[in-house]
Amino acid sequence: MAAFEGVKVTVPTLFMAGDHHMVIAFPGAAEHLANTKHSVPLLRDIQMLPGWGHWTQQERPTEVNAAMIEFLRSLPI
Repeated sequence: MAAFEGVKVTVPTLFMAGDHHMVIAFPGAAEHLANTKHSVPLLRDIQMLPGWGHWTQQERPTEVNAAMIEFLRSLPI
């Protein structure tokens, strides 16, 4: 991963995760997520989905689709 040290994600981005996902519970995950804007400058939104786990798109397809459509409509054409 050394080749990617300091590389930024430079496309508009939406981050969605369930608050019951095991990765979110890792030590330091909250701080890392709070600092995501430094490496993803075009991050539009972070949506932590209460009561959801790993398979957000299967658990709540209506909500995930609505968020994705809203995000895509916000992009310039």
